[in-house]
Amino acid sequence: MVLVPALTPLRLADVLGSCHMAVLGQENPLGLSRVNKAAVLVVDGLGAANLRDRKGHARWLHSAWSSRNLVADSGFPSTTASALTSLTTGVGAGQHGIVGYTIRDPGSGELINHLKDWAPYVDPDTWQLQPTIFEVAARQGIPSLALGETRFAGSDFTKAVWRGATFRGVKTLEEQAEAMREFFDSNDRALAYLYWPALDRTGHSQGVASESWTHRLEELDSSLAVISTMLRDDEGLILTADHGMIDVPEEHKFFVSEGSPLLRNVIAWGGEPRVPQLYVDTTDALADIQAAWEEGLGGGAKVMTREQLVDEGWLGPLADGVLERVGDITVACIDSLVAYRESRASPTSMAMVGQHGSLTAREREIPVIPTGAWA
Repeated sequence: MVLVPALTPLRLADVLGSCHMAVLGQENPLGLSRVNKAAVLVVDGLGAANLRDRKGHARWLHSAWSSRNLVADSGFPSTTASALTSLTTGVGAGQHGIVGYTIRDPGSGELINHLKDWAPYVDPDTWQLQPTIFEVAARQGIPSLALGETRFAGSDFTKAVWRGATFRGVKTLEEQAEAMREFFDSNDRALAYLYWPALDRTGHSQGVASESWTHRLEELDSSLAVISTMLRDDEGLILTADHGMIDVPEEHKFFVSEGSPLLRNVIAWGGEPRVPQLYVDTTDALADIQAAWEEGLGGGAKVMTREQLVDEGWLGPLADGVLERVGDITVACIDSLVAYRESRASPTSMAMVGQHGSLTAREREIPVIPTGAWA
């Protein structure tokens, strides 16, 4: 096996686990000191490079980060579904099984979009293969609270990824902080998770170089400065992200039409625009499909067969049954480009400016910022 060099010694998968170990008074990958209560706040889409690019618009955030300058690898694929599952389980995508934004269920042959309904094809209790850190903490008498938008309550993704935690839907980041404060005040030991998606949404619609994205970052910076003052001496909070983001101009969007040689023998198109996963009806066609995509994208992507993807270690160790979920061909964009199956892609997706999901450092590197007792 050819192992891919880590972008950084730290992984997003280490973050929540380190908080849990800190509550237990154990050594941990982040070197966090013992606390009684710990939380992780995930800012969706705030990559390390994105924060550096706009550090003058996030002075509190960048100053807090600069004290230790910790950077973690969100893993591959650098997509929210995979990354958040790695955060809450402490393992990579190859072990928890959420190996893409959209992947094919080997049993039914149906595509599973992890941020939409999974039923009736897969069960949240078994599709995500690993126990969560919240479940482990619960067995040790440590309660957990997961906070996010109300629309996430009861979703299949929430059921699978926040197992063991009480999920509470709230509207704003400030309300999440208040709920965390109440939860901490009600327990001697506790774990909490907070999630802020607005920066990612603005990045997708307007781009990370836009004034709108910068304004969102400025709002976030002000809110986080206030939230940091809400922590007691025995409480720690890690600020981090699930991935970074790059802007893709219209002229770099690659549209594949029906009848294209790039779709020959392709029976399902999963993944997402930065990293399509293609499922084929015969392995005899793999070499031709791989060659066609390499030529079509002009070297702008790393095109890998399933075996190459696994052998090079992009997904890490694989649990039983995960291999069959992975596309027969993975097209990992390296340059600033994306690929769409024109007849199947939604207008909203095709209009996106900010994108992520692939294997570049800009998409995978995320800041890790200890605050509170760990500042």
